[in-house]
Amino acid sequence: MKRFRRTRKESGSALVAALVLIFSGSMLTMAVLAISQTATLDIRAHTQLQRSAYINEGVSNRLQWLLAADRHLFTGTAPGELDYTDYDHDRYMPDGVEHEMDYYGTTVAFRIFSANSGWDLGPSAYQNTLMRFTSRLDVDTTVTDAVEELTDKLRDYFDDNDDLSTNGMEVDDYDAEGMAPLPRNRTSGFWREELFYIKGLTDLFPADKYGRLSGLRLPNAPSGNPNFFTATPLMLQIYCNLDEDQVAEVVAAREQWFKERIRIKDQIDSLLYTNLGGLSWNDSGSYTIYIEAPKKEKRPSRRLVFTYRGFDPTGPDDNMVEFLEWMFF
Repeated sequence: MKRFRRTRKESGSALVAALVLIFSGSMLTMAVLAISQTATLDIRAHTQLQRSAYINEGVSNRLQWLLAADRHLFTGTAPGELDYTDYDHDRYMPDGVEHEMDYYGTTVAFRIFSANSGWDLGPSAYQNTLMRFTSRLDVDTTVTDAVEELTDKLRDYFDDNDDLSTNGMEVDDYDAEGMAPLPRNRTSGFWREELFYIKGLTDLFPADKYGRLSGLRLPNAPSGNPNFFTATPLMLQIYCNLDEDQVAEVVAAREQWFKERIRIKDQIDSLLYTNLGGLSWNDSGSYTIYIEAPKKEKRPSRRLVFTYRGFDPTGPDDNMVEFLEWMFF
């Protein structure tokens, strides 16, 4: 019987094949590990976002009762007048001050405002609001023309007839834009987000960085002059009769109040402070609360903004809290 000796060439081929197999296996293993790590990070981020949503919801419930208790225990001090250093515990007032809370081991940040904030473009108020909006603008500006067009469009949107205003839009116009069954043609059941449908509105009242029309008053929110702590520079000019330099001074002082709790009246001239009375400083009884993770904590987190009608420590009527807004983002 003949014996065949394995040649060096054959041995080399087998070694190459073995190395290729080992390399391929190693690459597959590395790919699986990479996918696993990526999936782990992705799942972790989604888990943290979901967890933060539950935390924010729990904090929202706690804050409603803390506000009720604060209003019951402490009376007579208007928002913005409080000296926080007089207390060895935190106070809860609608004054925009930055707060933090430890909620079962997780730190959250929140701010509280009165709900009577923003420009009121509701069915019964938009005409007066838009007239006031242009009171500090030159007659020939393009903004004035845009306000006139918006006024007509809002009129046609809310009125209960089909009469077309000069710059307005009625049923046929909305149909042509593929926006049936608009317009609303009634004033009841109005929601702020509907105003996104009105052409030209966001040119004058743009959404904020989160996509909310936060510069506009929520329907069914308290009426009256806008709240000082949410007032825009233009509101400070119009309602308080301030010039641009005075507005900049007030805005800077307000930021110091928000961050350092230094009262505004201790930062600016007394006469200028008196002029700020053109805006509302009162506790309206309805509140908008912003909840988020503190900026110093770099972790995935949802934000929650909600507005509700306040209640006393005995609880809301019929044990039902009335929310005017509830938005996660």
